[in-house]
Order: sequence, then structure tokens, then C-alpha cells
Amino acid sequence: MIRSKIGKEAADKFFQGARYVAALGSNDFINNYLMPVYRDSWSYNDQTFVDYLTETLRSQLKLLHKLGGRKLMVFGLGPMGCIPLQRVLSTSGECQDRANKLALSFNKAASKVLNDLSNSLPNASFQFGDAYDVVNDVISNPSNYGFSNADSPCCSFGRIRPALTCVPASSLCTDRSKYVFWDEYHPSDSANEIIANEIIKKLGFERVDQTDAPSPSPAIAPSFED
Repeated sequence: MIRSKIGKEAADKFFQGARYVAALGSNDFINNYLMPVYRDSWSYNDQTFVDYLTETLRSQLKLLHKLGGRKLMVFGLGPMGCIPLQRVLSTSGECQDRANKLALSFNKAASKVLNDLSNSLPNASFQFGDAYDVVNDVISNPSNYGFSNADSPCCSFGRIRPALTCVPASSLCTDRSKYVFWDEYHPSDSANEIIANEIIKKLGFERVDQTDAPSPSPAIAPSFED
């Protein structure tokens, strides 16, 4: 569609210069493989399911490269066994070790896929952002980052957890900035900001502070109007 609007040469240049960001994997485990009601939970074992996901990732990234994508950042999994949903499903209220081991296994395999493709595909710059250690430290030492709660969500449906997550009838905490998790699955805005900044530093990206800089002129994007 874009090629038909602006022409093949302009479209190829547009796609090759763009930066792509992907975060993936958690739902495949939490809302699929780790739920015994779904077929994948008994059709695979832990290793074969990780292999299946990473080979699917490899195929999808090759397709993205074929379509013109050259610069890509893929974020790996955090300790998903420590999200509130997994804690409330355990008998102890602690992190679920199996889910965390799956996250580590997936991250290791996905990182290898990104490295292999960067070395084999022309002009590809595929990077893996490993968030596991950063998120794990925030959860394990919340006070070091200004949080007071790292095991339950700010937005909760009380006793019905986890059948319902954050819905209009849910109760909210008084200060969401003190919670690592917003709901049963997702980090809060405050936690996401810390995690993103730590990964940026980890990857060696230079952060440019433009607080006092004048607002830039609006970027001119390709027009797709008839």
C-alpha cells in the first residue's frame, strides 16, 4: 500500500531508515503454555516450546528484513513468575520458579537468534534488550527505586483476583508511583520508566536531554491520502 502511494524507491528508503521495537513472548507463556486448559501446555515440554517460539521469531524477523526493516530492537522477558498474577496463583504467594526459568531460557535463545540474523542478513542491525536482571532487581529491592509494593497491583479486583484484572469496578491504590505493578500483568508507568532507562544505559545508548531545547518542527511523514 505504501509503495503504491509514494513509489517503491521512496518506500524502501523509508522502511530501511525506520527503527522498529518489539516486545514479545510473555502472553505466549502466561496466557497459553502455562495454562493447562490449552493444547500447547501438553503438546510441548518447556524446551520444545521455547524452541518453537524462537524459530517463529526467526521466521518473522526474516520476513521483516525482506520487507525492508533493517534496524530492530527486541525486548526480552522479565521474571514473569513474579508478576502479581503468578504470585496469586501460587500457594505461597511467592514467585513461580518455573515461569522465571522459562523466561531466562527464552531470552537466551532469542538473543542468539538476533545475533545470528544480524550477522547473516545484509545491513541488519538487530539488537536484543535483556530486561530480566533489571526488572528482577526492581522487584527484589523495590525501596532502592522508590517503591513500597512489588508483589500486588495498584489496580485490583480484590478477592476475585485473578479472574478479573483492572476493570472499572476495581479498587485503585492511593499512590500508583509506589507500586511496581499497575495490574496483574503490567508494570506501572514509574517502573516502566526506570526499566527503560536502565536498558538504555545497559545497551550503551546516549541519552540526550532536550528539556530546555526548542520544540522541533513537525516531521514530514509520507502522505497516504488520495
